[in-house]
Amino acid sequence: MVYIPSRRQTNVKEKKDIGVTQSILAGIGSGIFKIFEGGATLGATLLDLGVDKNRAEEVEKYFDKINPFDEMAEATAAGKITELIVNIGFPGGAAFRIGSGLTKATLRAKEAGTYLSRAEKTKRFGQGAAAGGVAEGVFVGDVEDAGSFGDLLGGPTKLDRESQTPEAELLNRLKFGLEGAAFTGLLGGAGVGIKKLRSTKGSGKVITDPLDKWIDRWISRPLRARGPQTTEGFEMGMKKEGAIAVDTNVAENAMIKIDNVTDQLLKNVKSTIGRKALPAKKKELLGEMNELMMSNPDGKGLRPVIETIEDEVKVTLQGMDQKRLDLFKETLKNTYKASDADIDSLLLSMNGMKLQWEKLFTSMGRRLTPEALEQFEKILPQRINTVLDRGYDVFKNNKGMPRINGSIIMENYAPTKAILNESIEQLVKLADDKGLKLSVPEAKVIAEEIVSTAELPKGFKLNEKTGIIRANFPDFVLKSVADEVVDPKKMDNALLSEVTGVARPIIDKLLGKSKSAMSTIVEGTNNLSYQVRSNEYWDNMLKKSDEMKVAWDEWDAAGRVGDAPRPPMFVNNPGEARKYFGGAGGDWKMIGAKKVEDSEGITRVVGMEEFDKYLDPVAKLKPLTTGEAITRASDEILNPVSGKWALNEVVDAIKGTKESTKSIPAQLYQNLILYPKATAQMAKTILAPFTHARNFISAAAFAGANGILPFGNTKDVKAAWNALQVAGPGTRQSNEFYQELLDLGVVNSQVQLGDLKKLLEDVDFGATLNNVTGLNGFLKKLSGAKKFAQDAYTAEDDFWKIFTYLGEKGRMQKSFHDAGLRDGMEFIDPKGVKRIFNDQYLKEASAELVRNNIPNYAYVSEFIKGLRKLPVGNFVAFPAEIMRTGTNIVQTALDEIFYTVKINGKDVNPLRGRGMQRLMGMGITTAALPLGTVAAAQAIYDVNKEELDAMRRYVADWSKNSVLIPFRNDEGKLQYIDFSHLNAYDTLTRPIQTVLNAVQEGRGDKDGIMDDFLLGLIESTKEIGSPFFTEAIWTKALQDVAPVLGRNGMTSEGRKIWNDKDSTGDKIFKGVAHIVEAQAPFNWKQLGRLGLSMVPVDSEGKFDERGNEYELGNELLGIAGLRRVDVDPEKSIKYKINQFQKGIRDSRGLFTSAALKGGPISPEEIVDAYINANRATFEVNREMYKDIEAAKLLGMNEGDIDESMSARGAGSAFNYLGEGEFRPFVPSANVVNLFEENAEKLGINNPYDGAESTIDKLRNVFETLPLGGEFPDITNPLSSLGLPELPQLNTTGLPPLPDPMSNTGTQFGNISPVSGLTISEEMFLDPLEKRYTASKRKQTQPTKLG
Repeated sequence: MVYIPSRRQTNVKEKKDIGVTQSILAGIGSGIFKIFEGGATLGATLLDLGVDKNRAEEVEKYFDKINPFDEMAEATAAGKITELIVNIGFPGGAAFRIGSGLTKATLRAKEAGTYLSRAEKTKRFGQGAAAGGVAEGVFVGDVEDAGSFGDLLGGPTKLDRESQTPEAELLNRLKFGLEGAAFTGLLGGAGVGIKKLRSTKGSGKVITDPLDKWIDRWISRPLRARGPQTTEGFEMGMKKEGAIAVDTNVAENAMIKIDNVTDQLLKNVKSTIGRKALPAKKKELLGEMNELMMSNPDGKGLRPVIETIEDEVKVTLQGMDQKRLDLFKETLKNTYKASDADIDSLLLSMNGMKLQWEKLFTSMGRRLTPEALEQFEKILPQRINTVLDRGYDVFKNNKGMPRINGSIIMENYAPTKAILNESIEQLVKLADDKGLKLSVPEAKVIAEEIVSTAELPKGFKLNEKTGIIRANFPDFVLKSVADEVVDPKKMDNALLSEVTGVARPIIDKLLGKSKSAMSTIVEGTNNLSYQVRSNEYWDNMLKKSDEMKVAWDEWDAAGRVGDAPRPPMFVNNPGEARKYFGGAGGDWKMIGAKKVEDSEGITRVVGMEEFDKYLDPVAKLKPLTTGEAITRASDEILNPVSGKWALNEVVDAIKGTKESTKSIPAQLYQNLILYPKATAQMAKTILAPFTHARNFISAAAFAGANGILPFGNTKDVKAAWNALQVAGPGTRQSNEFYQELLDLGVVNSQVQLGDLKKLLEDVDFGATLNNVTGLNGFLKKLSGAKKFAQDAYTAEDDFWKIFTYLGEKGRMQKSFHDAGLRDGMEFIDPKGVKRIFNDQYLKEASAELVRNNIPNYAYVSEFIKGLRKLPVGNFVAFPAEIMRTGTNIVQTALDEIFYTVKINGKDVNPLRGRGMQRLMGMGITTAALPLGTVAAAQAIYDVNKEELDAMRRYVADWSKNSVLIPFRNDEGKLQYIDFSHLNAYDTLTRPIQTVLNAVQEGRGDKDGIMDDFLLGLIESTKEIGSPFFTEAIWTKALQDVAPVLGRNGMTSEGRKIWNDKDSTGDKIFKGVAHIVEAQAPFNWKQLGRLGLSMVPVDSEGKFDERGNEYELGNELLGIAGLRRVDVDPEKSIKYKINQFQKGIRDSRGLFTSAALKGGPISPEEIVDAYINANRATFEVNREMYKDIEAAKLLGMNEGDIDESMSARGAGSAFNYLGEGEFRPFVPSANVVNLFEENAEKLGINNPYDGAESTIDKLRNVFETLPLGGEFPDITNPLSSLGLPELPQLNTTGLPPLPDPMSNTGTQFGNISPVSGLTISEEMFLDPLEKRYTASKRKQTQPTKLG
C-alpha cells in the first residue's frame, strides 16, 4: 500500500469571494484545529509504522470534515500565514516557556537579589528552543503544506516529498522541528537584541559585560534618540529646547503683530506718498519704534531696575520716554491715520517683549553670588542696549569667510555694491584726512577684512566687553592709536567701541546695522534666550541628579529591597563614582579639563568652555538648594556641574562640539551634492502645494492609530486650529497655549522639515552657491513664500499633534476619574512613580504620549540624522520615526491594558479601556482600513483576485508592494490608487505586504510556504531599507544623465531621456532639463496635468506630448493623493520585453563567462555552468510568461502582444512563451568551437566532448518543463557525489530548437552590415558571444574581387 497524505481540493470560485480580513480570522480558527490535527496525525503515523495501514490519512480526512475554517484560511496568503503561525506558534511558544524555565528562574534570582548569568540564560534559552522545536514538529498540521527553509536553501532539512511512507512523514516532521528549534533561537536572540535596542532608559551604571558593552557602543547608542546621554539628561535637553522655542515664539508673534499693523498703516498713506516710497517709509517707522522701545522715562536707552526681595532677584525695565511716546502716537494718528486699536496693538507688542526680557534677565540674576550680583547691577545698565539692539546683517548668515588663494569668499551676507563702494571711498577719504595714502584696492581689502572677521559673542557676560562687536579694524580708525598710524594698511583686532566717532557710521553701514524694532525683538531675544535656557539646563540637570542620589541612598539604606533606582548622573569624587556607577577608574571622568588651586587655596575646575559655551568667567553661581553640603569651593562655581564626575559617555555627550574648517573638496561635495539634495527635497515638499494637502490628510492617521477619531471632537478641532502658528483665518488665536505646548515638546517637531533644516545647516544654506551673481537675489525673493510654506508644513503636523494631545488628556482624565481618582490624590502612575493627580500631571503625561507615539524629530537618533549627509535617501528620519512610534503605540496599549493601581483601597485597571481603544485604532488604521477599502473596491467594481494580482505586475516598481485600491473606468479597464500616498504607516505595512506577495506568488509551487515566506522576508528588508539607501531625488537625476558612472541618458525605470541618435547639443539640453525637473517646485507636473484637464474636450490642446488625456475630477483628487492611475499593459509590456531580453543575455553569460575563462576547465564544471545558465533562463522565461498571462487577463489580445514582441526581435519567443513552454539555453556552434580552440591552445583534450552527452540529456529534461511550475533541483550527473538516474521524460513531439547562431534561413532576420549580427543575435547573445560571432562571420565572408 502506498502512503499518500491527503490533499484537499478547494473550490477556486469560492476562494475568490473571500476577503483578506475574513481569511485572517479563519486562519486563527483553522490554526487551532491544526494543532490537534498535527498531534493526532503524528500518533496515527506512529501506529502505521511496520503495518500495511494508513490511519494517518483517515485522521486527516476526519479533520478536513470538522475544520470549518480551512478553505477560507487558504484563500489568501495572509490567511495561510496566520494559520501556520497559530498552528506552530501556540504550542512552540508554550513549550519554550516550559522548557526554558526562564521566567521562574529570573523571578527566583530577583527575589534573592541576584541575576542570572549569561551562561545560565544561554543554557535555558537553548533548552526552550529545543522544546519549542519538538512541539512544532509534533503539532504541525501538514508538514509538507507548511514546507521548510531547506526547500529553498537545500541541505539536510529539505523535505522528502517523493517517498510517501510513514517513515518519510516522521523524518519530515523531525526536519521541521530542527528548523523550528533553530528559528526559535534566532527569533529569541533577535528579540533580546531588539529589546536592548529599544531600551530607552539604560541602567545609568558601567556596562561590564564585553558583549553588552560592544552592543551598546556600536549598535544601541547610535540608534537611540538619546545617544550616549542619560534618559534624564536627554529630557532636560528637550526641556531646554522647548523653553528656547517659547522665547522665540513670543518674539515672532510680537514681530508679526508689528509687521501687520505697520503694513496696514502704510496702506493708509500709499496713495499720498506713492508705492516706491513705501519701503523707505516702513524702515523709518520701524526705526522710530525701535528708539521708543529702547528708551527710558528720561531719554534714550533701556534702564533696568534690579531688586533683591527675600533673596530673590527681580529685574524690571522702566517705562518708555513719555515725550517720545506722545510724539510717536501723534505721528501715527496724523501721518499714518492710525486708529487707537492700531496704536494699542503696537505698544502691547513692544511692552510684551520687554516683559519677556525681564523674565530672562531675572533668571540670569537669581543664581549669582552676592559679589557677582553686584557686578551684574553695575554692568547691565551699561550694556543692556548693546545686548538687545544687536541687529547687524553680518551676523544673520555670515559664519566667517575662508580664504582661497588669498581671496575672501563671501558667505551669504555681503554688503551691496553700492554700500561697499561707498565704504571704500569713505575709508580712502578718512585716511587722506589723516595724511595717509590708501589706494582703492587696498581700501577694498580692508572693508572685506572687517566684514569677514566681525564677531559678536552671544549672551550677556559680566565684564566690560559684553555684547560688543569685535573685528579686525585698520589702526587709523581706532581711538587708542589713530593719531600715531604710519601704515594705513595695518590692522588689529579690536572692539567696535574702540572705533572713532567719525569712522563709526562707516563701519555700522558696512556691517549692515539695522535700526528696526523687529530686528531688536528677534535678535535680542534670541541672544538672551540661548544663554539663560542653557544656564537653567545645567541647574535642572544637577537638581535631577541630586533627587536620584537621594532615592538611591534611601534604597541602599533600606537593605536594597526591590528594584534598584537609577543612580545619579553626577557625583562628587571617584569614590562616589565607584559606589554609584560601578566599574573602574577608566569608566568615568571629571567634567572639566583639570583641577587647579588658586592663590587663596581654593580648588577650581578649568576647561568648562568645552561643556558650556556661554560660560562667564566672572559670573560666580550660588549652590543649588538640593541638600548638598555647601563648601567654600562650591561658593565659587561657574557651572553647577563643574568638577563633578560622570560616566565617560555622559561627559562626552554634554561636551560641546567645535566646527571644523571646511576643505575645498568638502565644500564641493556640500554645494554640488548635499545642497541640491536639500533644495530638491524642499521643492518636492514645502514648496509643493499638493504635497501640503497630502501631508495634512495622511497625518490624520497619527490620531487614528492612537484610537482617536480624526475630527471626532469639534471642540478639540477648533482649539487645535486656533493655536496654529501660520497665517490664516482663526490661527494664532491661542499663542499662550501653543507656547505651553512648545515647552512640553508637543509641537514644532515636524520630522521631514527637521531633516531638511538640518541638511541645509550642514551646508551653511548653500553659502557658496547663494553668492553667485543673481542667484542670491532670486532666492531672497522666494524667501517670503518659503517661510509661509514652511510654517504651513509645520502647522499641518502641529494640528494633529495638538488634536491628539487634547484627546489623550481628555480620555486620560475621564479614565482616572471613572476609577475614583480625584485631583490632589496620590497614586502610582504607569511608570511606577508616585505622583499627585492634577492638571499638570495630565499635561505632562499626555505630552509624553504624543512625543512617543507621533513622529518627532527630536527623537531621531544621531545615526539616522547622519544619513542625511549621504547622497542617498530622502527624508530618512520619517520612516525611522514611523518604526519607533508604530511599535511604541502597541507597547503603550499593552502597558495601559495591564496597568493596575490601588485607588481608594481597591486594585483597578483605569486605562484598560483606553489601551484596547488604542490597540484597535492601530489595527484599523494600519490594516482594516486599507484592506477593507480594497475589498470594498473589489466588490463595487467586480475585480477578482486574479485581476488584482495581474494588475500588480503592471504597476510602477514603487507601487508593487503597496496597498492598491482597484477601480474600472467607463470602458471597463482597470485603474488603481496607490494607498501608500495617504498611508503614513506605509513603512510598517509595506514589508508585510511584500511577504504576502511572495507567499502568494509561490502558492502553486507545491513545496509549502516556508521557503516563500523566507524569500518575502528577504525582499521586505529591501523595502525597509529603501527610504534610507535608495538614490536621493538629486543624485538619482545626476545618475540618470551621467555618461560615466551613471546610466547615460536612461532613468532607473528604463525610460530614455534622450535618443542615441540625438545631437550632442540635444542630449545636453534634455539632460539639463531632466536635472532641472528634479529641482522644480510647486508640483509643476501635477499642475500641468490639471491645466490639460481643464481644456475643452474638442480641443487638440487637451493632450500631453505622449498623447495622454486627463480628467478634471481625477486630477483634483490627485491633490489629496487619490488620483487614479490607468493600468496600461500595452505600454508597460515594452519594458517587460526589454527586461526579458536582458535577462536572457545575462543568463547565457552565466555559461560563457564560467565555461570560457581561458584556462583549463573540467566537463563537470561545464555541466554546472549549463545547469546554472538554464536555471536563470527558466526564471527569466517564467517571469515573462507570467507577464504575458497577466497582460491577457488585463484585456490585451495575443495579436498585440505578439506584435510588441516581434517589433523588439522577440517574436519567436512569444510562440513558446504564449503556450507556457520552456526553451532551454543551448550552447551555440560558435561557443562549442571556442571550447575546441581553447583546448588546442592549451594542448589538452576538449572538455566539451566529455560534457556534451550529459548536456543533451539535460536539455531533453529541461524542454519538458512547464513555465507554470518550478525548476527542478538537479544534481550534476558528473558530480563526484554520484551519477543519479535522470527522470525519463517523454520528449517526443517537440519541434526542433532554432539555432540562433546559424546563418541559414531568415527566421532571425538579415545580418546588420554595421554589427555583423542578426536582430535576434543582438537581442539575446551575451557580449562574448557577440564578439566571437561577428568575428567568425567576418572571417568566413568571401572576399570581393575588385
